[in-house]
Amino acid sequence: MDRLLSRLASKRGWKVAVITCNCGELEVHFATTRPLFRLICCCDDCNAILHWAAWKSGRTVYPAYQGIDKIYLQNSLVVVKGENNLRWVKITPDTACLRGVATCCYASLFVENLSILGPKIVCVDVDYCKVTGIDACDVTAQIFEKDVPHNRKNAVCAGFKGPRFEAGPEETAMWPSVIPTIVKAQTDELIVPDGFGSIRDIIEKSVKSYGWIHLEGYNAPGTPPIDLAGSN
Repeated sequence: MDRLLSRLASKRGWKVAVITCNCGELEVHFATTRPLFRLICCCDDCNAILHWAAWKSGRTVYPAYQGIDKIYLQNSLVVVKGENNLRWVKITPDTACLRGVATCCYASLFVENLSILGPKIVCVDVDYCKVTGIDACDVTAQIFEKDVPHNRKNAVCAGFKGPRFEAGPEETAMWPSVIPTIVKAQTDELIVPDGFGSIRDIIEKSVKSYGWIHLEGYNAPGTPPIDLAGSN
């Protein structure tokens, strides 16, 4: 039914971007193909998810600490396949940053962060899932360089061409004047076609059925294993 609604929206002139997990069991459609902006995030939390996914997948080598490519789309989407594989992760119990992962292959797909992004924007981890139908978008900036370990500074930071920030938008006074596209995305009208909804609706439905995945005992990048406290 959700796939039918997505196709109907497409026929009515809404271009649809398709996000799938790496094994293809989970598929989500966005009612847009145009990224609002694009960031490379170097924060500890994003890297923790990669380490956790590697651990859960039984890999013997963890990913190196890195900047993670993220696109930001309007909050209008629908799960068309494999909703039972979607779970939501909290790095810490009181975090406002909620991360959607696919338990079939431990791909990292989405981030909702109301405290930074507001309710109109959803983040997609384009490096760690499959994305089709998205328009090209230049990188807006690299953020949270303060979290990068000393031995990875040169590899992650030195070669980046573009605006660089030690912190994120909530900690950077110059953020709105340097990157006005982010502020514009937070204030533009959000149009949601019939059959689509918000990431908050998807989160609440999933958590009601399956609960949260909690990551506890994470000390620093490259310090395995990450202890799980919770279910799924």
